[in-house]
Amino acid sequence: MDNILAVKAESRNEVGKQVAKRIRRENKIPAIIYGGNKDSIPISINMDDIKTILKSKMGENTILKIKRDKVEVDAMLKDIQYDYLSDTVIHADFIRIDLKKKIAVSVPIILIGEPIGVRLEDGILDFVNREIDLKCLPHKIPSKIEIDVDDLHIGNSLKFDLIKLDDDVEIVSSLSRVICAVSVKGAVEEEVVEEEEGEEGEEGEEGEGEEEGTEGKEGESAKNVPSESAGAEKKAKDKK
Repeated sequence: MDNILAVKAESRNEVGKQVAKRIRRENKIPAIIYGGNKDSIPISINMDDIKTILKSKMGENTILKIKRDKVEVDAMLKDIQYDYLSDTVIHADFIRIDLKKKIAVSVPIILIGEPIGVRLEDGILDFVNREIDLKCLPHKIPSKIEIDVDDLHIGNSLKFDLIKLDDDVEIVSSLSRVICAVSVKGAVEEEVVEEEEGEEGEEGEEGEGEEEGTEGKEGESAKNVPSESAGAEKKAKDKK
């Protein structure tokens, strides 16, 4: 197949932090091949090859033929780890694949054009889901899914159910999920402000509040602080 990228790798019998550091000094990174009901294989791979994979048309969905010693393995990049202080790759995981069996992948969604709701109606485009999960044969993986958004007015949205693919490519994601929507600029901010005002009013009456998530933490703090009315009553009693 023309879309298979050949990559050379070296076996490594040693593992550990010091071994990994030595490998990286040689402009290589430690990696591992696993899956396919076979034993995992520790390898090292040239850093330039990793960059080539990531910059290729298919990116992480590139089909690879990893050549190690005299053995060739069909694989794909499964996971990649970066140094927490930089964007330097420090480790890679590859998973074995069978070119004749379907695999699950995530494919990026690209929006094409500018909605009429943004151009002429002063709306704002909200890109909700930027990837779609598919299941297909390795050579059938699309590099991207392009969606035309030119005709979207304010209040319009697009969902996964509009995406048409080959019959042998299965959409795993829920078809009811929203890809993107055009809304009135500032509408979200106004809604948040109204909700916050409502919560403050409730706390003023009850003297405490409890919400889930981040707001729940704020509510939790409020429970430990006496309300102004309670403080006033206490002062009045102290004066008596």
